[in-house]
Amino acid sequence: RTGRPPLEGAAADAHRAGTHTVDGALFAALDRSGAYRVQLGVTAALDTTIGMLKTAVHSDGLGAAGPIYAQYVGRTGFRLPVANVLGLELEVGVVLGKDIPAGTADVAPFVDRYFTGIEIVGSRFVDRSKAGPNGGMADNFSSLGYVIGTEPRPRRDSLDGLNVTLEFAGEQIWSAPAKHGFGTVLASVAAYAKDPHPAYPLTAGTIITTGSLCGLVPTSGTGHVVGRLGDDRVELDLV
Repeated sequence: RTGRPPLEGAAADAHRAGTHTVDGALFAALDRSGAYRVQLGVTAALDTTIGMLKTAVHSDGLGAAGPIYAQYVGRTGFRLPVANVLGLELEVGVVLGKDIPAGTADVAPFVDRYFTGIEIVGSRFVDRSKAGPNGGMADNFSSLGYVIGTEPRPRRDSLDGLNVTLEFAGEQIWSAPAKHGFGTVLASVAAYAKDPHPAYPLTAGTIITTGSLCGLVPTSGTGHVVGRLGDDRVELDLV
C-alpha cells in the first residue's frame, strides 16, 4: 500500500481481502520489535480498533502480545466469515479490574473476572511454518477472531478435572482433558506483564486471552461451533 513498508502493506492487504497469499518467509528475519512494528503498522493501515489482546510466551521465556480486532470479537452466537480460518482453540481469558504495573510478577490480584471463549485461528500467510516465531507474532499470532462464552467463569483459573470438547457442523472434532499450552491460565499474562509493549498496556478493562487448552483444532468450511469446558459453553457460526 502507498506509504506503508512492504511487510505491513502486504499483511494489511491480505486482511482487507480475506486472503492468505502472503509469503511468510519474508517475515522470518523479524526480531521481536520488528514483529510489534508490523502489528502496529497493519492496525494503523486498517484504521481499526483493538478489541482484546492475545498473550503468549516465546521459547526464550519472554512474554509477548498481539491484537484481536474489535469487529471480530463477539459473544456466544457471533457469526464470523470463514475466510482464512484454520481452526479453533478453546481458551480461558481474563478481564483486568486494575492496571498492572510493568514488572509485576503476581497478576492474579489484578484480574476482575475470568471467561471461557473460543479463538478463531487464521493466517494471512500461504505457509505459516516459513514465517518463524516472530513472523507469526507479526501476523497477530495467527488470531482472526474471538467469541466469549461463559462469563464470569465460576471456576476462575481452575482447569482441574475438566474436559474440552468441540463440535463443528454437527460432528465432535475434539474431546480431551484441558491442558494449557503455557502451563497455567495466567502464565502468559504474567510473562507479558514483566515487559509490556507501550502500545498494549495492561490497564483496567483490558480483555486478554491466554492460550489454548486444546492446541489448534483444524476446521474446514462453514458450520456451527459448540465448545465446552466442563459446564462452560461457547457457541458461534463460521459463515
